[in-house]
Amino acid sequence: MRSHLFAAVLAAAVFAPSALAQAPEAPPAGAYVLDKTHASINWRVKHLGVSNYTARFTHFNAELQFDPAAPEASRITVTIDPKTVETDFAKTRPEGNTTDFNAELQDERFFNSAAHPKITFVSTSATKTSDTSGALTGDLTFLGVTKPVTINVTYNGHRPNPRSQKHKLGFSGTTTIKRSEWGMSWGQQFLGDDVQILIEAEFEQK
Repeated sequence: MRSHLFAAVLAAAVFAPSALAQAPEAPPAGAYVLDKTHASINWRVKHLGVSNYTARFTHFNAELQFDPAAPEASRITVTIDPKTVETDFAKTRPEGNTTDFNAELQDERFFNSAAHPKITFVSTSATKTSDTSGALTGDLTFLGVTKPVTINVTYNGHRPNPRSQKHKLGFSGTTTIKRSEWGMSWGQQFLGDDVQILIEAEFEQK
């Protein structure tokens, strides 16, 4: 579901540069890696048209090539493991229910992770919309289908990490995709087609 996007959201990192280029202490250019303990990819889809069912991925990675002087030259690559989807169903299911919904989501109706073990997002372009926001476009590959996706990104700031003394960058991102466009159309009597993806990403200088 939103997993596709997900990874996409991390690409956010690409915009900040144009705003940062004017700052007196812009973060250094170069390679940045995702701080996985301070990052998240959540997705939401309508359930029976009355609520937003929310879940997340627990294993993903991203690498950013960052250029504060030329934001259009910055690039990000994101990889998500669909087998790590976490719905928390096991913690909330009715007493006596033994369904493993996380496992069910791996079958051919949904993520089909045996055949497609990775979801990837590779940025292709970025556009600045304000000093702290932008639009990041890239190719999302999910269920063997590759399509362009645009993520709305907010740049949250930068600072040196007091522990490592390496520079850190922070971004938030959102996008909405139609799961049917990637071939996931099962269950439309229960689930909506639109999947909203919510991303928080903190990167540290490599």
